[in-house]
Amino acid sequence: MKPVQESAEASTERHFADRVVDRAELIDSRLIVGLDPDIERFPRYLQDRIRVDRSPDILEEVVVEFHEAVIEATSPLAVAYKPQAAFYEQYGLAGLRALQRTIAMLRERDLPIILDAKRNDIAHTAEAYGLAWLSRSRPVLGDDNDWRVDALTVNGYLGQDGIQPFLDVDPFAGLFVLAKTSNPSSGEFQDLLLKDEKIMNYEQMALLAKQWGRETIGERGYSRIGLVVGATYPEASKRLRDLAPTALFLMPGVGAQGAGYDSVALGCGKDGFGAYAASSRSVLYGFDPERGANEGNWRLAVVEASSTEAEKIRDGVQQALNEK
Repeated sequence: MKPVQESAEASTERHFADRVVDRAELIDSRLIVGLDPDIERFPRYLQDRIRVDRSPDILEEVVVEFHEAVIEATSPLAVAYKPQAAFYEQYGLAGLRALQRTIAMLRERDLPIILDAKRNDIAHTAEAYGLAWLSRSRPVLGDDNDWRVDALTVNGYLGQDGIQPFLDVDPFAGLFVLAKTSNPSSGEFQDLLLKDEKIMNYEQMALLAKQWGRETIGERGYSRIGLVVGATYPEASKRLRDLAPTALFLMPGVGAQGAGYDSVALGCGKDGFGAYAASSRSVLYGFDPERGANEGNWRLAVVEASSTEAEKIRDGVQQALNEK
């Protein structure tokens, strides 16, 4: 007898970290695909459709169609997807509608969704952010929240007052707290030593996140509070794994920013599933522009390029883990 398959809705009623680690183990991957719609980099055929009449409706459709192709290509290889809110917001309501439809598309496929929005506030305002993105129903209306995602990136600079309201919105949702980010100037603040000159700011943030999440650890040994750890800093990856053994790591920088796979391997826990390479541009935009110039070829060009790059990253991290 075949096992009863869990519905997408039932699946989301599970501890976020458990769900991520289970999927990573199932497909043997540590890749998270970022969705950063930049229409200037879309296949020329899709760009031309928008330029014909500058219609917001066409823009929305084009973004959704592009995402459909990328998700089709990468879903067998991706543990989760990470839409970046700013790339949708820049296109106004059309972009937000495209985000809404992309979230629905991923939910229908039971694929974990991490919204990269880096929200940051305290008390009622933090709660409102959480209700917007993590609640299962909308305030007052009480209907299904079609904006709902499974996890959200947040800034922990305001302390626990800026974290707890997000946690309280939903008992299953996850957070990723900024710790050591991938950008070159991150060290201007994150690498500063604290007063005792024993640990850096980013290390203290990891210790705080560990403390904030200590009551939220799931069956797979990870808490609902993970860390954003740039794969561009392998020494920080290893150090943070030692400091925060129960945190999932969301690791941008692999691909377009040139980070190595070894950094992701160093961030993995003893089970090999604690760290995930988050790659956007290299997966989304590696297609041959000439093949993207007409209706018949653009989709195939995107599918082939995205799947090839996703497989490359998945295999690269696996090899680095084997050599660890």
